Amino acid sequence: MPAKVTLSLKELDELIEKTEAQGGDAAELKKLRAEFPTTQPRQPARRETWLVAKEDETTEERLNREAGDLFLGGFSADVLGTCIEYDSKHSLGELRAMCVEAGLSPSGHKKLLAAKLIAHQWEAEGKRKVA
Repeated sequence: MPAKVTLSLKELDELIEKTEAQGGDAAELKKLRAEFPTTQPRQPARRETWLVAKEDETTEERLNREAGDLFLGGFSADVLGTCIEYDSKHSLGELRAMCVEAGLSPSGHKKLLAAKLIAHQWEAEGKRKVA
């Protein structure tokens, strides 16, 4: 069975340089190097666009856009009030821990996590039908 060697592009470039510096033939290495792009792919954005508030958007509009599908009819005044209450009473870490405990994804900002928890709780209590 042939051996398998893994090199980064930087390591491959260094190997080509060393081989040529020592008078060796690096033609096969150069062919292999030509199969890969010379520039690294761009790193993805750190924040997803749905997490970024739009410039002229209210909190209610943002939450409706990000999590309105959790509630039939979107965010109502009582949902928004409860969401803001959760946001003010709990830290981000606490809300994340509560989401994990409830079996929900802990990703997102505080109000989004609060909305997830409210929808989950209301669905369990039968208070409000959720989507």
